[in-house]
Amino acid sequence: MEFVVQKYGGTSVGSIERIKLVADHVAATRAQGVNVVVVVSAMGEQTDALIAMAQALSADPSRRELDMLLTSGERVTMALLSIALSERGLKCVSLTGSQSGILTDENHGNARIQKILGDRIRQGLSGGSIVIVAGFQGVSPKTKEVTTLGRGGSDLSAVALAAVLGAGRCELYKDVEGVFTADPRLVPGARKIASLPWYAMSELAWAGAGVLHARAAHVASRFGLTVEIRSSFKPHLRGTVVEPSTESDVAMSIDKNGMEQAIVHAITCKQHMCLLDVEASQDAAGKMHAGILELLWHHGEAPVINQQVSGRLRLMVSEKAAQVLKEALATGRLGEKPMSVNLTLAGTAAVGVIGNGFLQNPEQVAEAMAAAQKAGHVLLWDVRNQVLTIGVKDSEAAAVVKSLHDALITDH
Repeated sequence: MEFVVQKYGGTSVGSIERIKLVADHVAATRAQGVNVVVVVSAMGEQTDALIAMAQALSADPSRRELDMLLTSGERVTMALLSIALSERGLKCVSLTGSQSGILTDENHGNARIQKILGDRIRQGLSGGSIVIVAGFQGVSPKTKEVTTLGRGGSDLSAVALAAVLGAGRCELYKDVEGVFTADPRLVPGARKIASLPWYAMSELAWAGAGVLHARAAHVASRFGLTVEIRSSFKPHLRGTVVEPSTESDVAMSIDKNGMEQAIVHAITCKQHMCLLDVEASQDAAGKMHAGILELLWHHGEAPVINQQVSGRLRLMVSEKAAQVLKEALATGRLGEKPMSVNLTLAGTAAVGVIGNGFLQNPEQVAEAMAAAQKAGHVLLWDVRNQVLTIGVKDSEAAAVVKSLHDALITDH
């Protein structure tokens, strides 16, 4: 029998009425003779509300206790959806991440999946049940403690389960119709992308596009999994298919632009960033750099720009993460104390142009820089083959995104 994993995000299950609609769609899928595993997020803004409760009691709540608290949100959703499906005459069972055998490391708040057993899921499927799994969570076999996978981690739960269980497809239902060439709120003319390769989706996610968890993109790419991002409010519409073997339809423009022309998939943006400059002895810099990346990882972040030249480190990170790093460096938590730590360019937006072939097409980079300078003041820039990052003031970000979209996507 065909087998699909469906994931429904917080907005999709944000009320009892929406949970009923999700139950209708899951029931319709099951009526087609398809086995279904459903992964759910917490309802609406429930995770944020739980965090606010914890912070009302403590400025620095225990990460272990936060995981115990936050995992309750997905358990509420999974039980309610199971009740709704049962009312429709369907056999179903709800399971937490630990009951599903999602084994992680012991890093509370941003745990990495080590292995998925999935025995109870397979038992449920073989018995004819729809299996509903609480996303965003697992358990550390080392400590026996409940862990969470980081904000947005239900995407990662769904993709990992689909890969391990051998699902024919993985469908991620969200409050958007798919992946767009830019945020439609910033660029009204942005269009939905029919298909994307995984490298582009991964770069988009790390560069600030909130439509997919960045680590989920990595896992799907590693296991060769095809994922479709769809709207839970318009489930009849096709969304964006992300798979290893495709370039987007932008690649079909080679007759116009030349076979080796750089491809631009989308423009995205991360705001409230700054530049962290660290100077250390050359011997200490490498270890310090590794410690910075590890600390960022524990906070669910990666630097947008990440450079080391001799004893100088230069990283573009969120303003919030920069303060955490500055304190850790000043107290020697990351090894030898640096000679200097400076935070500059506060209030900067990192605008990302995501594509392929930028290093072999300097004229494309020049075109992008001209478009950015037309709409704002370029504070810094960094180019890799698949990402061009342009730093501008937060207040100029929307205009720069639109200008880049007009120049690199709309006009091509």
